[in-house]
Amino acid sequence: MKLLDIMTAPWAIVPAKLHEMRSVYETHMKGEKIDLKELKKAKAGFFSLLDDPDALRGYSIDRGVAVIPVNDVLTKNRTFFSYLFGGTSMRDIGDAFRAALIDPAVHSILLRVDSPGGTVDGTEELATTVLDARGKKPVVALADGMMASAAYWIASGADRICIAGETTEIGSIGVVGTHVDLSKQDEMYGEKWTEITAGKYKRIASMHKPLSDEGRSYLQEQVDEIYRVFVDSLAANRGRSVDQILEAADGRIFIGRKAIEVGLADDMSTYDEIITQLQEDNEMNLDELKTKHADLYGAVLEIGRSAEREAAAKTAETIKKEAFDAGVVAGKTAGIAEGAEAERARIQSVEAVLVPGYEAVIQTAKFDGKTTGSEAAILVLDAVRKDGASTLNKLKADAIPPVPNASAGDDTAKANANLPLEQRAKAEWDKTPALREEFSDSFDAYLAFAKNQEAGRVKILRRDGK
Repeated sequence: MKLLDIMTAPWAIVPAKLHEMRSVYETHMKGEKIDLKELKKAKAGFFSLLDDPDALRGYSIDRGVAVIPVNDVLTKNRTFFSYLFGGTSMRDIGDAFRAALIDPAVHSILLRVDSPGGTVDGTEELATTVLDARGKKPVVALADGMMASAAYWIASGADRICIAGETTEIGSIGVVGTHVDLSKQDEMYGEKWTEITAGKYKRIASMHKPLSDEGRSYLQEQVDEIYRVFVDSLAANRGRSVDQILEAADGRIFIGRKAIEVGLADDMSTYDEIITQLQEDNEMNLDELKTKHADLYGAVLEIGRSAEREAAAKTAETIKKEAFDAGVVAGKTAGIAEGAEAERARIQSVEAVLVPGYEAVIQTAKFDGKTTGSEAAILVLDAVRKDGASTLNKLKADAIPPVPNASAGDDTAKANANLPLEQRAKAEWDKTPALREEFSDSFDAYLAFAKNQEAGRVKILRRDGK
C-alpha cells in the first residue's frame, strides 16, 4: 500500500495524532525526506525484538495473566507508520490474543492500551475477536494513558474496561476521512492528469483535481456509514442503547472519572490491582465464589451448563476443525520463532564474508531477506573482479608506449641470420613500427612478402617509392 493510500483511508484516531502523521507525510512530499538513518535504527530495533520470546508470541505472562500491549498508532498490518510512530499491527494483536486463549499457562487476558487509535480497516475484525472470547477466559481492557477511537472500539469487546488513573484519556469516538488535492502540486511540476474512467463514482473524488460538492457528498456518505457501524458495535459490546452511546460518541475525550460517568469505562484500577484480582478470581474455591460473588457464581454455573450442552452437541467434524484452528495458531507462533532464528543465521553468514571496501554489497545482501552467505561471497568476488578489470583498463590507457628494441650488435645479427625465416621476420616486425604501418598491421602479409623476397621473387629497388 502506498503512503498516500494510507493517509487518505478512513481513520478512527484522535485529531492531534492524525495531524502529526499528515505533517510527516507533507514534509516528505515537499522534498524534506525522512531521515532514513533514524528509520534504519528503528527497524534494527524492531528486529532485535526477535530475541525476546514475549515479543515473538505477542504477550507476556504475569501471574497467569497474558498481558497484550495495544500501543500507539494501530494499523491492520505492519506499515511505514509502524517504524515512524512505534505503531502496532492489529493482525499481530489478534494472533497474540488467539494464542493466549489456548495457552494452558494463561487463565486471564489483559489488554494494556495506550493508543490514540488508528485505521478503520482491521478494527472491527479485532474487536469481534475480543468479543468472541467472552465466557472462555476473563478479558479486561486497561486504559493506561490513552484509549481513543479505534483503540476504544477494540477494548469494547472486553468483559470490563478500566482506567489507570485520574488523568487517563478515553473517547474520541468518531471517524475521519481525508481528500488530498494534488492539482496545484501537479501544476508546479508541469503535470496534467487525464483520468479515463468508467462508472460515475470511479474517480469522483480524484486527488488530481479540487474536490467537487458531489465528491464531498460521496466521501461523507462513506464516513457516516463507518461511524454508524462503529456506534452500533459499541452499543452491542457495552450492553447499552445506541442513544446512550451517541451521548459520548461526538469526538470528545473524557478524562479520568468522567469516562466512568458517561459509561465509557467501568471502574478505576491500576495494572497491579487488576492482575491481583484476576489471579485471586482464578484461585477462588467454590465456597468463596458462592459467598463473595453469588451472582457471578450463578452466571458461571449457567455458562458451565451451557458449555456442557454445547460440547455434547458438537459433532466430530466441529471438534476436528477447532483442533485444526488451534494447531494453525500454535504452528504460526513456532514458525515465527524458527524463521527469526534462520534470518539471524543468514545475516551472520553474510557478514562473515565482508571484504573491506565492499561494505555496501554486504549491507544490501543483509537486508534483502534472501541472499545466503555463499551467494554474498560471490557478489563480493564479482565486485572485486569488476573493480580490478576497470583498474587494469585504466592502467593500460595511461601507460607510456613501449620503446622500440635497440638494434642488435653484429654478433646478434649473425645469430639471428641462422634463425628460421619466420622467427627473423617476427623479430624485424616487432622492432620496426614503420614496417607494421607499411603492411597495415598484418604480420601474415609481411611474412608472405619476406618469403618471396628470400626466394628471389621480389626485389626492392628503393624504400622511398621512387
